[in-house]
Formats: sequence, structure tokens, C-alpha cells
Amino acid sequence: MENASMYEVLQLAINLEEEGTKFYEKWASKAKGNVKEMLKKLAMDETKHATYFKGLFDGLKDKPEVDYLFEEDVTAYFKTYANSAAFNREQVKLNSIKEAVEEGIQTEKNSIEYYEFLLKHSKESTKAMLDKIIKEEQGHLVILEKLLPEV
Repeated sequence: MENASMYEVLQLAINLEEEGTKFYEKWASKAKGNVKEMLKKLAMDETKHATYFKGLFDGLKDKPEVDYLFEEDVTAYFKTYANSAAFNREQVKLNSIKEAVEEGIQTEKNSIEYYEFLLKHSKESTKAMLDKIIKEEQGHLVILEKLLPEV
């Protein structure tokens, strides 16, 4: 991903956010009280982020330099990466809400680390967008860390 373009970053971000939505929805359905509400909020945030990133991405579809991102194998690569062990919360057997919140914390940290890596290796036009993504993920991390004592 050396010199990642905005388009590549957006495709991966969409997949990560969609996976995050599923995770938080699943665990919100098993939680109660404030924890349930916060997990539902995180799921909604992830959905909003995915929608935002899709809007940006769709606005770039007609640019010839990004045609390759719409080939099936490239899209499959991003989906596979988003669902890899580093990011797929479903691959970990979780037995409690506490374990889910801990897994969420670790995954948000992984996401931040990934986006920060991309920030160092991205084209200048991509950096502002990556900064925004990082701030959003840091906000999720703070929410989850505050939830941990409640579970």
C-alpha cells in the first residue's frame, strides 16, 4: 500500500466500517442499558462513516485513473483485508459483552494504527481524509474505553 491513493483508502475504509457496523449491532442486541445504547450508537456511527466514504468513493467513479478499483479482484482484495484476522472481530470467539468491548478496543486501535501507517505512505491529497478517519476512530476508542468499567 505504498503511496496509497484516496480511492484505495476509501475502499478499505468502506469495508472496515461495514464490518464494524455488523459487530456493534450484534453485541448491542446482547447488551443492556447504557452499554446497549453506546454499542448501538457505535453501529450507527460506523454506518454513517461507511455511507460518507461511499459517497466520496462514488464521486470518483468516473475518473479514469481509478477504473481498476472497480475490477472484481481488487474489490475482493479490500474485502478480504477488512475481514482478515487483524480486523475481523467475528473470527474471535467472544463469550461476553466485556470481551466484545475489549475486542472493539483492540480493533479500533488496529484501525487507527493502519490509518496512521497509510498516512505516512499516502499521496498528499489523501492525508486530510486520513486525518478525519483517524479522529473518528479515536473517538470510538474513547467511547469503548469508558464503557469497559460498566461491563
